[in-house]
Amino acid sequence: MILKPISDIDLFSKHAETAVGVFGSKAWLSTYGNKLSLIGIYKDENQLIGGFYFMKTKKYGFTFLKLPPYTPHCGLFFISDSKNKSSANSFSKEVITEVCNYISSQKSALTVLAFPSNIIDLQPFIWSKYKVVPNYTYRISLLRSIEDIKANFDSKNRNVINKAIKEEVQLELNRLEKKELLSFFMNSLSTTGANIYENELRNVFLKFSDTSNSFSVEARKNGELLGVVFCAYDKNNCYYLLGGVNKSSGIQGVNNLLVQRSIEQARELGCNTFDFEGSMLKGVEKFFRSFGPELVPYYTVNKGKLPIELLLKFKKRELF
Repeated sequence: MILKPISDIDLFSKHAETAVGVFGSKAWLSTYGNKLSLIGIYKDENQLIGGFYFMKTKKYGFTFLKLPPYTPHCGLFFISDSKNKSSANSFSKEVITEVCNYISSQKSALTVLAFPSNIIDLQPFIWSKYKVVPNYTYRISLLRSIEDIKANFDSKNRNVINKAIKEEVQLELNRLEKKELLSFFMNSLSTTGANIYENELRNVFLKFSDTSNSFSVEARKNGELLGVVFCAYDKNNCYYLLGGVNKSSGIQGVNNLLVQRSIEQARELGCNTFDFEGSMLKGVEKFFRSFGPELVPYYTVNKGKLPIELLLKFKKRELF
């Protein structure tokens, strides 16, 4: 088995998009330009059977290995021809071991990577002294009627949605121009204190997004913009990427109504699943949980050089 960088984004995305959907597509990966390292997993010199990606950045003279901003996982995928369960497990273990060895060979001062939820055997990372930490997202199956989906909403959630409707909040799809979406979310994120990766966010809207891979839902009343949700999607899954509301409006339930409409739109597009794309913040988790989704674990691997890891034990004890 051979792991090596891939410079041909078309080659990588041809295989990755089939396996991991929109976050393996050329359109999404291109938003990061040459900042993204695409790694191919080869059975031999020429047979590509898998891959993953990460970003390497430098700060204060240290190298950091991490996920690309606004991307939920490292896109790891691989194809096994094994029909026997024992052989399949052994092959998976071999792949994960090689991925672990490759990541370790980068000699970064700090590594923080999340894996797709279907990757659950991360023992080689544990054996290599990484911290393997469970994280969670919420998902809603769209293979049901919208009435069945809404029936699982928390009653308080349904009540505030009804209040927003009675307030005559109007919803519109894809009305905002790309630059308007960028401006809205730059302002919205700045008010929450969240990290803003301006270049990457700009590219998500100006280079990536079109009606074949994403949509926005906007809420207005009397012409005033009250809130926006932005989602990315592929043929199977729809992902809630960004959401924000104008809190000064004083209207309850705007964000709830926006999410409900986003779920409806994902179902209309033929997606099988609506993914809230990470639910680790306590207040955010409570909001997402009110839509009656299924809790789904995924895993991150974390490792730092000793001085950095000791420092992070005080600031990020849940990770280190």
